[in-house]
Parts: sequence; structure tokens; C-alpha cells
Amino acid sequence: MGDVLKCAVITPPLPEQLSIAAYLDRETGRIDSLIDKKQRIVKLLKEQRIALISHAVTKGLDPNVKMKLSGVEWLGEVPEHWEIKRTRYKVLMNPSKREISGLPLETEVPFLPMEAVGDNGSLTLELTRPIAEVTTGYTFFSEGDVSFAKITPCFENGKGAIMQNLSTKFGFGTTELTVLRPGKTINNKYLYYLTISPEFRKNGEAWMYGAGGQKRVPDDFVREFIFSWPPLPEQRSIATYLDRETGRIDSLIEKVEKAIDILKEHRTALISAAVTGKIDVREAA
Repeated sequence: MGDVLKCAVITPPLPEQLSIAAYLDRETGRIDSLIDKKQRIVKLLKEQRIALISHAVTKGLDPNVKMKLSGVEWLGEVPEHWEIKRTRYKVLMNPSKREISGLPLETEVPFLPMEAVGDNGSLTLELTRPIAEVTTGYTFFSEGDVSFAKITPCFENGKGAIMQNLSTKFGFGTTELTVLRPGKTINNKYLYYLTISPEFRKNGEAWMYGAGGQKRVPDDFVREFIFSWPPLPEQRSIATYLDRETGRIDSLIEKVEKAIDILKEHRTALISAAVTGKIDVREAA
């Protein structure tokens, strides 16, 4: 604190201080209003994205399809030809690492800490570790598996991805990942969209156990989760549709967020220029 008090500063006359303050109040207020509007646009786009996924994975793409009661209160009506099944009958959960037991222990494999898994389906695959370091105590996955973060707040934020583009076709990651391997009748992209749908996430939140920041979604939730499953060709069509439409929304979100960053940078630069006298705001004020 003492060092700060010793710093020399250039102080304009009081009337000019008042002019600068009035100018910055007005101009930063305009910028803040623009930022607020754009942040609301981002929020609406994200809500639209979630609603799009929810409708596609629960109702399908055909608005004229015949519907039936699912027998699940929160799921409501589903297409008549879709199958109602618990997830345990459709996927293999947390597959065994025994399938790589014959590989040399010095083999380098992809390793995913939690920060390497995005909330938009992205993966950062730069980190590797030898099998000897990860075979005990870490989560195993293979190319094509679907994973999601089971710990709060990562689960609620939608962290998860399809395990793809793995250099060794398998890898390991944080123990806070749950891995699902699609069965023969399940498309992995469709399964991924299911795991980020509000139906899956909101129900999962209700199953969480633990205290504070250590709450987790138990494996039993996934095994017992009842959902409606379209035929495999329809799953592929839904996944392709969602890839396209969520891609468009994500592109819009990215553009608006870049605009927000530019406005914030402009706000900071404007304040700096005004208080250091690089711009004369007396007449503007």
C-alpha cells in the first residue's frame, strides 16, 4: 500500500477531471449497454441450442410422425416406433482396460485431464503419458467411446465429448469421467447428443451425491436412465441434423463473443486514453 501512495501521478485541474468523468460515464455506459445486449443474444442462442437438441433426441425430425405415451412422466410422448429402454441395455459403461493388457508399458497414450475436455464436445489431445503411469487409477476409453464429466459443476456445464482422433486408438483420463461405449444399435454421435441434452443432465443432477463441490453423478443413474431410442438410421439422421444446426449456432455465438471482447478492449482503451490525456474530452463532455 505504501508503494502505491508513493507513485507519482499527473492530475488535471478539477474542472477537467469532471469533464473526463462525465465523458467516461456516458461513453462507457453506451459500451456497457451494447455488451449487455450482446450477452443476452449469446444467452438466447445457447438456450436455442439446448432446445434444438432436446426436441431432436426426444421427438425426432418428422413433425407428422405418430406419437405414443412413453410411460415416463418427464419424457411424455415419443414417436410410436421408438424403443423405450434403460441405458444399460444400449451401452457398455466404463469398458475394461484389459483389452490393452498386452501392450508395452512404455507405450505413450493420450491423457485427458478435466481441462482437456470442453463443454462443446471438443478435446485437447496434446498431453500423453506412458501406460505404466496411467493404467492404475485413471479412466480408460477407446476411439468412438462417449464420455461426460460426472463431477459438479462440470456435469451441469455440459462437459463431455466423443473420444476421437486418438493417436493410439485408446487413452486414459481423469477419474471424473464416465465412459459409455455404444452398442451395435447405437450411433455414438446420437449418444453424445443424448448425454448433453437437458433431459439427461437435469435428471442426472437429481441423482448427484456428495457434499459441496464434490458432488458426482453415480453410475447407477446412467444404468437406470430410461430413454426412447430411435432405429439406428434415424439416429444417424438426427446426429447429422444436429451437427449442422448446432454448428451454425456455435458460429453465431463465436462471432457475438468476439464482438463482446472487442467492445471490452475498446472500453479499457477509452478509459486509459481519457485519464492519461491522450484524448481531449472537454468539448465532448
